[in-house]
Amino acid sequence: MNLQTLKNLPRKTWLIIIASATVVLSGTVIYFLADSLHRLGEDPGVPGIIRRTGDSTSLFARIAAKETEIAAQNAIAAKLPERQALLDSMKADIAAARKRLPTDAQKAEVRQLIEDLARQVGSASGALVVRSVAIREAAPTTGRAATSDYKSVEYQTAVTADMDGIIQYINLIERNERFMTVEGIQLTTGGVAFNSETNKVEPKPHTAQLRIVTYIDATGAQPGRRN
Repeated sequence: MNLQTLKNLPRKTWLIIIASATVVLSGTVIYFLADSLHRLGEDPGVPGIIRRTGDSTSLFARIAAKETEIAAQNAIAAKLPERQALLDSMKADIAAARKRLPTDAQKAEVRQLIEDLARQVGSASGALVVRSVAIREAAPTTGRAATSDYKSVEYQTAVTADMDGIIQYINLIERNERFMTVEGIQLTTGGVAFNSETNKVEPKPHTAQLRIVTYIDATGAQPGRRN
């Protein structure tokens, strides 16, 4: 069909041709547009009249999933200052706790401290007297316990004083900056004696055997640090 033939076609035929071409072109555009909208998914930015649903593989669904992941990561990041503050606080607590524990080289200092605390005790019947302090370390351990950073050391301490003085002494030991605890006490009463000068019966000092226990930092680390 040449151009002249097309020009001689009736108007009605031309209208049919134009309408058919319009329908085919529109159908083609709609087909590709619908496919693209389906792959896009339910994007709220697309007008509702042409918006199409999509599955989890649609572009909008993947974008929404990524935005959810980003929001979750941002929520975690927002907690970082709080977590860092908690970590710093825990480090400070650990450093304070380690400061309370002596190192292996400071066992003699703890023994001296036990004797120095006795001098702070004062009671009605006189000062508390330390008779002896013997150091006894825990037996070496095997297996998993052998890897512990701490080992117990026991100071077997013999003192003489009245009951009030012994109680004062135990309080000083357990409230001291160094971690020490009295895990056992064997008390021998001193009985009574007659004072010929005052003509009175007076109580004699009691003898107490104390098991004072502390824990040695076996790592030898400075407070707040690990070797």
